[in-house]
Amino acid sequence: MSDSNRPIENLDRFDVVGVRKDGGIDVVLSCSGPLDDSAETLWLLWQKVRNYLGEISSETFRTTYGAGLVRILISCEHDVSSPAQALIASLKDEAASQGVGLQLSRQVA
Repeated sequence: MSDSNRPIENLDRFDVVGVRKDGGIDVVLSCSGPLDDSAETLWLLWQKVRNYLGEISSETFRTTYGAGLVRILISCEHDVSSPAQALIASLKDEAASQGVGLQLSRQVA
């Protein structure tokens, strides 16, 4: 799969970060295509969320965005396979253990 056909790109960067009016922080992971059940797609999803969790726990992130509650939003208007949904559920548990929310959203306004 070429880089331009991957549903998840830029593993080393946040796609979107926003501070909510309530002081919470939303970090958006944008999907540019379906989250299929291929090993590559599942690895890309796993790696990007793990990278987000690592960066969210850094002092630099807290200094830049504050200490509000953090939520990772996986924004995907495309099909999401059952294996990808299962992976997201597993990653949600991992994120929760770090005090971070994680959810799949069909649309992020």
